[in-house]
Amino acid sequence: MPELTIAAIAVATVEGMVAENYRRGIRLAEIALDARPDILLLPETFAAGYCAHDLRPYGEERETSPYLAEFRRISGEGDCLVAVGYLESVPGGVKNAVALYDRGAFIGQHVKSSLWPDDARPYRDERVLLVPGDGVEVFDSRFGRFAVLICYENMLAASWDAVAGRVDFALSPYNCQGDPAQNNVRAAQRLGLPSAWADRTGTVYAGDRWNPNPGTAGLVDGRGHVIAKSAPGVETIVVGHLPI
Repeated sequence: MPELTIAAIAVATVEGMVAENYRRGIRLAEIALDARPDILLLPETFAAGYCAHDLRPYGEERETSPYLAEFRRISGEGDCLVAVGYLESVPGGVKNAVALYDRGAFIGQHVKSSLWPDDARPYRDERVLLVPGDGVEVFDSRFGRFAVLICYENMLAASWDAVAGRVDFALSPYNCQGDPAQNNVRAAQRLGLPSAWADRTGTVYAGDRWNPNPGTAGLVDGRGHVIAKSAPGVETIVVGHLPI
């Protein structure tokens, strides 16, 4: 059975400190290249986060972003595929996107289509904050066929069902408050689909205060066995070999 070497990064960030957070993520990605990964996975919109009631000032254009250009460079230097989350500026707002770079070339992106509803916390209500995507895509790559499921999409059985039998593995970037591993383990046990996930750590904007975020990163095989996983709330690079 072929294996993929995946480096999943749990990045510690302070929401809203975009430049500083990107610099941290870029440096961790550069360090991760020492493991010679096939795939390097970063969390959902880790640089901006959910830092305000209006995320439009934090949006970027993919083709002109100097930060995304750095991840494209890293994918070329590391001869690997890099999946990096960001907020994409679009007419009328921002989209929650994951850009995919392989060997220095842009190969596609996924935009979050299932948005987290939160009437009690408008600063976390994605129905207000984000412009939705068009659904879950299947990407062809030199490593096989895969899907990207962003945060809340991993919590919905329908998202996994939409790609089951069509992909060899899934990549799951998160920006959730807590350890999201159970979503990927549950899907693997139910559908036999291996995956890797990466959540951010650091702080979470809570309207009038900042809370710690005990996120994790890791890999789970198609039987639901966790191959590697970080401790909650710890910034680290988790490297594992994922059978596909």
